[in-house]
Amino acid sequence: MMLQKIIKGLFLAMVIASSSTVIAQTQDTYPKASIKIVVPYSAGAVTDALARIIAMGLSESFGVSVIVENKLGAGGTIGTEQVAFSPPDGYTLLLGATGPVSVGKALYPQLRYDPATDLTPLAIITRVPFVVVVHPDQPYKNIADLIAAAKAKPNSIAYGSAGNGTPQHIIGEMFKQSANVQLLHVPYKGSAPATTDLLGNQVPLMFDNPGPLMQHIRNGKLRALAQTGDRRSAALPDTPIMREVGINGLVAAPWYGIMGPGNMSPAIAEKLNKEINAVLRRPDVVARMQEMGLVASPMSLAETKQFLNNEAKVWGDATRKSNATVD
Repeated sequence: MMLQKIIKGLFLAMVIASSSTVIAQTQDTYPKASIKIVVPYSAGAVTDALARIIAMGLSESFGVSVIVENKLGAGGTIGTEQVAFSPPDGYTLLLGATGPVSVGKALYPQLRYDPATDLTPLAIITRVPFVVVVHPDQPYKNIADLIAAAKAKPNSIAYGSAGNGTPQHIIGEMFKQSANVQLLHVPYKGSAPATTDLLGNQVPLMFDNPGPLMQHIRNGKLRALAQTGDRRSAALPDTPIMREVGINGLVAAPWYGIMGPGNMSPAIAEKLNKEINAVLRRPDVVARMQEMGLVASPMSLAETKQFLNNEAKVWGDATRKSNATVD
């Protein structure tokens, strides 16, 4: 009996030592080939810009090529599913976003991937309160004007979004409920084409990430009416938050981050978290993001996991409460 215990103890010690060696080797040798970051939205969107910032930084730090691939459709769930079902070797990553990750299950009951188990959280890039913008030729000078017009003629005012199930869509529905108005939702295949039509006054209104809109707001091509954060953004100090214009309960700040397939090696996940956070702290990256109206939000791996668990509940509840649909 004593001999068996000794043999069992030696065996377990060998397994632990072997596992530790494999983890160390994995961390030391990764990456050995090019890495792909899948963006589940169109080129030109803020997600695309953020992915390219991270790709450039990782390429410089790892010494391998990091390419960005746009795989859009179904509110970001197509590209997200592609990564969820990829090998968990660290060579296929995702520019994760609120829509297909935190909203996904609440809006798409038949979703083939489970964000909680089929994706590995790696890093948070930023959180972004949205801005309500209209074309300057529209008569709405403030949120009160918009609400009054929407109540006078229900469903006569359209708002564009990056697609069904995207944060633009969900926040639009949250606004409808909070303000007790009816607006017509017009889904596009990404933020970029929606913004193009907004600038051309083909669609009068959007709830969107301020990053790609800042230049148009500054030069007067778009008018900002309100923000969806809990405080005014430094990039838009003169634009009120919803609470200040009488819309209580509407606080929303979608997130963007990097994720991988489920069951990734903890060592590789930790290495990616460390390197992505290093990129986000670079002065040139901080400046670039500030130009986009964004603030980097580096978090540890444990903080990232906890944050995404909380966001899944917050956005899931908000989606169900908003009665948003994808028809």
